[in-house]
Amino acid sequence: MMKLLLTLLLAALLARHTFAISCGGCVDLDEINFDKTIVRFPYALVKFDIAFPYGEKHEAFAGFSMAAHKVTGELLVATVGIKDYGEQENKALGERFKLNDKQFPGIILFKGNVDEFVQFPAHLDVTVDNLKSFVSSNTPLYIGCDGCLKLFNDALKNYANKANDEQLALIKDLQAKAKELSNKFEEQQNAKVYLVYMHKINELGYTFVEEETKRLLRLKAGKVTAAKKVELQQKLNILEAFRVHKLTKAGPEKAKAEL
Repeated sequence: MMKLLLTLLLAALLARHTFAISCGGCVDLDEINFDKTIVRFPYALVKFDIAFPYGEKHEAFAGFSMAAHKVTGELLVATVGIKDYGEQENKALGERFKLNDKQFPGIILFKGNVDEFVQFPAHLDVTVDNLKSFVSSNTPLYIGCDGCLKLFNDALKNYANKANDEQLALIKDLQAKAKELSNKFEEQQNAKVYLVYMHKINELGYTFVEEETKRLLRLKAGKVTAAKKVELQQKLNILEAFRVHKLTKAGPEKAKAEL
């Protein structure tokens, strides 16, 4: 009986190792190297989790790591594995930041030192896009969602609330800047999507953002190829650049003039 129990325990431990998902680009931190490593980078995004993490949240963090490494060298992406058995490695490190197994994964953004940090909001799902938004909103770094262009996203803040002539001037300006992307085919194609949406919002008003979002989500939920799903998700990401927290413009000014 004892031999059977030991066999089952060994199998369980091996399973934890087997199903743990790797995190490309992530640095493993522990109680010894944590402080010394964090201070070497302007910013560090650290995930505190079980020793052998798996599942959608860990996959999302790994996906974020791959995306971040493509666009910046100023962000350390790291993991801390906390064991609740044996010598309980790194448990004290989790407690230091008020994290335990009930809150895993706990994700913290450090800003150059271990005393200045922001915790990833508990109410948000751990997704690649939410992690990108979290880092971009709390640092000068821009790790855009797939399909998005920083130049356009920055220029289009509060676009839906701008006066008609301001929208038209911005369309003209970004059309000219889009031509500078001629050597980057994918970026140029994405720029065209931005410009189409700019024209539509100018003509139809902010309701276009809501209606187009619903339409794209319906298509994405249907029977489409994997490549088509990627394309639809990129368009949804671009649409987010036009979303406003508070709509102050009553409607398209052209429609008002016709009345």
